[in-house]
Amino acid sequence: MAEIQPFRAVRYNPEVAGDVSLNVCPPFDVITPQLQQELYARSRYNIVRLELARRGLTQDPYDSAAETAQVWTDSGVLKHEETPSIYVTEEKFEYQGQTHLRRGFVAAVRLEDYDQNVILPHEGTRSEWVADRVKLMGAAQSNYSPLLSIFRDDLRSSVGNLVRAIAGGEPTAVFNPPDMPQLRLWRVSDPGTIGVLQASLKDAEIFIADGHHRYEAALRYRGSVRAEREVEHDESINFRIMLMVAFDEPGLITRGYHRLVESTTDEEFSAIIESLENTCDLEEWTPSAGLSAKDQIEEFSVALGERQSTEVIFGLYAKEPGKFHIASMKSPAPAENALENSEYSQLHSHILRPVITEEREELVISPHHDAELIARQIESGEARMAFIMRPVPLDEFVAIVTRGWRLPAKATNFFPKPPAGAVIQQFGEIL
Repeated sequence: MAEIQPFRAVRYNPEVAGDVSLNVCPPFDVITPQLQQELYARSRYNIVRLELARRGLTQDPYDSAAETAQVWTDSGVLKHEETPSIYVTEEKFEYQGQTHLRRGFVAAVRLEDYDQNVILPHEGTRSEWVADRVKLMGAAQSNYSPLLSIFRDDLRSSVGNLVRAIAGGEPTAVFNPPDMPQLRLWRVSDPGTIGVLQASLKDAEIFIADGHHRYEAALRYRGSVRAEREVEHDESINFRIMLMVAFDEPGLITRGYHRLVESTTDEEFSAIIESLENTCDLEEWTPSAGLSAKDQIEEFSVALGERQSTEVIFGLYAKEPGKFHIASMKSPAPAENALENSEYSQLHSHILRPVITEEREELVISPHHDAELIARQIESGEARMAFIMRPVPLDEFVAIVTRGWRLPAKATNFFPKPPAGAVIQQFGEIL
């Protein structure tokens, strides 16, 4: 049974913090070193100083993040809400030439072990990223970015209709951050309204769309505290803030999560190419003239199209310098289920695994969604090639997740990611 609760959020106080639009940032796992520096320069109160502790500029980045948060609280930059609330959100963004709106709400969701089949993961994680988030939670006693989770609304669209009605009013806060979606936020503290949301979702399955590392960190941190003392049922560490979005929300978009081949030896790279050529038919693809490498990659991603039936197709960038190829598996390995049939599983199991061990793969195959970063890494020689991946279809996603299976790490790219800093969950004895 899913438990949705209001919580006493911490939010930026514009009277002290200035333009709140300059203070939010993407979640930790998509911030490149270059973007980190841009965010530092954007505002002295940008939440990147807290969210990205693992690449802090001090020897003790987690303690530094905690100290910075305390200074901001003491000086009034951050302010605790007086009443537990949920927060209806509306994100406005451009995607493939069209304007989209995605509505949902941020709430505290009770942590559940995966075997309870209430909160469902769909991809693997990397242990060092989970450990990083655990250290930050322990030092800062806070979560700065909500997970993105999706659920099935009922046939009457009870949650969707309520969210849309609330979003018709005057927003509590508006964020217009550079290079990120516009975010409008409505604070809701009315117990009756919150009760409708709770009742509508009590029997729902909650699918983690983005934030597996942060969710597993929350489970691990809760476990470490339980080992030290008794934890009360309604203590805040039993909950994790999530942005809840319905499956049928029109602004719920999935993109491919690409793979950069970097740091390989010449022998390893040759083995990957040989594995590709043995298992796939390769066809060169030519981008439109005059485009930058970034725009060529984005055009190529669109040209790869959506998956049809059981075909297995990858895009390749820089197998040969500056060139694009479409790789179609000649005879996809027989798949007994939706997980094995996934293009991501086919890539990792039947092209990469035969020539690179799992431990080595984590060091030389890096997941990225940012076309600009991919172009820059290849142009600089830091990466040798990129697999350009197609999105996991939503019906395939559901078939995998509801059976308790997991895709390879970073296989889905739901867009956009909820920003860090719009609402903050701070731990305490109660929500």
